[in-house]
Amino acid sequence: MAGAQSQRLPEPIAQAMQLARQGQYQEAERLLKQFAEQNPQDFQAQRALGELYYRFGYYAAAEPVLERAFALEPRDRRSRILSAVCLFKIGDVEHAAQATRKLLAETPPPNDIDLSLTYAQYLYENHDLNGALALAKATVAFAPQHPIAFFWLARILQARGDTKEATRAAEESVELAPSLPYARNLLVRLYRLQGRAEDAEREAQWLKDFEAQKANQ
Repeated sequence: MAGAQSQRLPEPIAQAMQLARQGQYQEAERLLKQFAEQNPQDFQAQRALGELYYRFGYYAAAEPVLERAFALEPRDRRSRILSAVCLFKIGDVEHAAQATRKLLAETPPPNDIDLSLTYAQYLYENHDLNGALALAKATVAFAPQHPIAFFWLARILQARGDTKEATRAAEESVELAPSLPYARNLLVRLYRLQGRAEDAEREAQWLKDFEAQKANQ
C-alpha cells in the first residue's frame, strides 16, 4: 500500500497485512481496529483498516474509514480512489461520479485499475459509450494482463455494435483468466451473433460444466 508519505509501515499494520494474505481476516481486522483506535490521527492506521474492509468487499464499512484517512492526509490519493469505488459499490453514484471526475481530472487515465473499470462501468450503464470505451482502452493499455479490463472492453464494444472487436476482447479475457464465467457467457452471445454455432456451444458447455462443479462443491 503506497501512500502519500513513503515510509516503513508500523508493525501492527505489517502484521495485519500478512494475516490478511493468509486469509485470517478477523484477526487482521482486530489488530487494525485496535491500532486505529489507539492512533486516531495516524492516516496509515485508518487507511489500512479501510483497505482491509475494501479488499474483503465490506464497502459500506470501508468508505467512512477511508474518508477519515483522506481527511488526515489530503495527499493520500489511494484513500480517495478506494473511497470513490466504495461509493459506487454502495449505490451513492452521484457522489462517486463527482469524486471520480475530480480524480481523473487531476491525473488522466489510466491511473488506478479499480477506479478506471468502475467508472467505465458507470459510463456504460449511463449510455456514455464513447467515454466508457476511451477509459476501457486506456485501462487495457495500462494493464494488458488484466482480464476484467478486457471483459469490460468487450461489453462496451458489443454495446457499440462492434461484434468482431468485442469478440477478440472477450477471447483475450478468457485467455488471461480461463475460469471467468461472465466472459464465457459474453462469448456465447457474441458467437451466436456471428453464426458461430460450434464456438457458442463449446462455451455454453463450459458454463454448464462450471455450474455443475459449483453445485457439487
